[in-house]
Amino acid sequence: MSTSAVVPFDLHLPQSEIDDLNRRLATARLPEAETVASRIPAPGPGRWSQGVPLTDLVDFWRTDYSWRNFETRLNEIGQFRTVIDGLGIHFLHRRSSRPKATPLVLTHGWPGSIAEYVDVIDELAEPTDPEAPAFHCVVPSLPGFGFSDKPSGTGWSTEKIAETWVTLMSRFGYDRFAAFGGDWGGVITTILGGRFPDHLIGIHTTYAPGVPGASLDDLTAGERAWAEDAADFWANRAAYAHQQATRPQTIGYGLVDSPVG
Repeated sequence: MSTSAVVPFDLHLPQSEIDDLNRRLATARLPEAETVASRIPAPGPGRWSQGVPLTDLVDFWRTDYSWRNFETRLNEIGQFRTVIDGLGIHFLHRRSSRPKATPLVLTHGWPGSIAEYVDVIDELAEPTDPEAPAFHCVVPSLPGFGFSDKPSGTGWSTEKIAETWVTLMSRFGYDRFAAFGGDWGGVITTILGGRFPDHLIGIHTTYAPGVPGASLDDLTAGERAWAEDAADFWANRAAYAHQQATRPQTIGYGLVDSPVG
């Protein structure tokens, strides 16, 4: 398609893909249960102290979850793709019928996807409260996620993605818009507000990083508790983040080959 074209994207995975997924789930070789399982009943939070607990998650994917239902839901909302700087970007676009609706880009994080927003997008676009604000919602898949293309080289940083979102919104005439995001989506949203103030009406994020090395002396008790929990997270619960930030190719083999992984 042309450089700036926006084309509809109708999703229908081949049944062979789903059959292969089920086969991989059925033949997965699982490790022993976490050793804390012998003294901490499920689903207590302590069961996560050694990693993801051995639960019935695999059985849920095999027997309860319906990809076809989710696939239909995405097609109902409206999916599209466009190429920006040589990379295909996939996104949902749900326009509001309200004439004064505000354009809004919603950015997911890791290990998330556009699935984070499928249950709220209708209420955002067509609020049940007639006095509530309405939004034209654009929900892009980050590069390498979902049905966006995977970069073949380095350079697609959070700064680059924020710049790409400005281009994406402009293709619908949304020269000024609001932005929301959490996790890595929160980082991208923060960059949007900082670098592109002429385009941003405002931002809302569930991710609010503090200033590295700042003193805790002037914090309230609640703020101090948050800061101490954040420090504990990075010290004791963020091994996955260090792995992905330093050697992402290594963990990729297990993640791509195994749906359980």
